[in-house]
Amino acid sequence: MTLIKQYVKAMQAQDPKALSQLFSPTAIFVDYCPKDAGQPLYHAYGTEGIDMFFRNRFLFRKFEIMDPVIVSDTQVYYYAIYEGYHIRAIATIQDFSEDGEIQRMVVRPA
Repeated sequence: MTLIKQYVKAMQAQDPKALSQLFSPTAIFVDYCPKDAGQPLYHAYGTEGIDMFFRNRFLFRKFEIMDPVIVSDTQVYYYAIYEGYHIRAIATIQDFSEDGEIQRMVVRPA
């Protein structure tokens, strides 16, 4: 299963551990979509930071995705829901680590 498919599966299951394990220990995750919902941008760094970040978001029901459409091995479109705001987003794996993990992922409004 590709990393992008695993990412979607972990996001839909709201499983922060499975999600964070897709990323390298020095990974960068940036989400620009919350800005359109009047919230600060999301930045998380490294496996542990990504795990803690999404654990908080999922636990307090502040984030989820709907209707994902995988368009390539590195991109997926979905509706991102930020505390009730629905935004069409595209998540892109921009770089991989030497071990084949996600090194950099960016989410932008689509």
